[in-house]
Amino acid sequence: MSQIKVLIVDDARFIRDHVSRIVKEHFPEYQIDSAEDGEAGRAQMSKEEYDLVLCDWEMPGLSGLELLQWARQQSHYVDIPFVMVTSRGERDYVLQAIQAGVNDYMGKPFEDQQLVDKVKKYIGKRIETSADSRRKAAQMLAAGKTAAAKKNTKKPKGLAQLRVSAGMLRCAIKEITLQAVSVVVKREDGIPHLLEQVVVDIEQASGGSVAQMNGFISGLQVNEKSLQSTFVTVDVQFVDNDPSKLEVLTGFIAGLSKKG
Repeated sequence: MSQIKVLIVDDARFIRDHVSRIVKEHFPEYQIDSAEDGEAGRAQMSKEEYDLVLCDWEMPGLSGLELLQWARQQSHYVDIPFVMVTSRGERDYVLQAIQAGVNDYMGKPFEDQQLVDKVKKYIGKRIETSADSRRKAAQMLAAGKTAAAKKNTKKPKGLAQLRVSAGMLRCAIKEITLQAVSVVVKREDGIPHLLEQVVVDIEQASGGSVAQMNGFISGLQVNEKSLQSTFVTVDVQFVDNDPSKLEVLTGFIAGLSKKG
């Protein structure tokens, strides 16, 4: 079997070095190359035929999404595993990546083992995002825009996305302060673990992200006293002390008070 080749594309040098180190430590037999931005990544991919691409989303010049779109137009990269490694967790961004043919998505920050698991999952495989998945993503994007334009008389205090190790959970905000938030998730979408580190993306009414708050799961409770309970309340304790984030969060909470 020929040597497995992995390309890491990120404009942050410390991220490139960090990801490269993890992959080299666990897969020393692989060829690991890196590129400092999307343009450099495209140039590398034009010279070499890689078996896996780990790529950041936001980069100067050619973005990760644009590199993915270009790759899917190349004969060798039509079905080569392409994984986005980025802090962008907004629903629309993820759906756009699915439409473009991304295989998987890993949010920053991440544990070493998460990255290792992704490499194990995809290396050597030629998994193409199905046309059906892309169609569903397009439908969800359209539905999301329609829903944002309509007013619901029974709105929660806000919408959010809960980024956990297993993926991203769509949720509704029950209560929120500068120190913590309680959100409701659908049981079928997945249940996070107590003390798990998470990122909460809190959205404006327009659907845009208000603040990406870091925290951990401090409590879990079913909303119905039944084994068939559909919804679960997740309590998150914030650990961020970033003044800019807290200022934005303060404005969001103040806006809720005015509506009330």
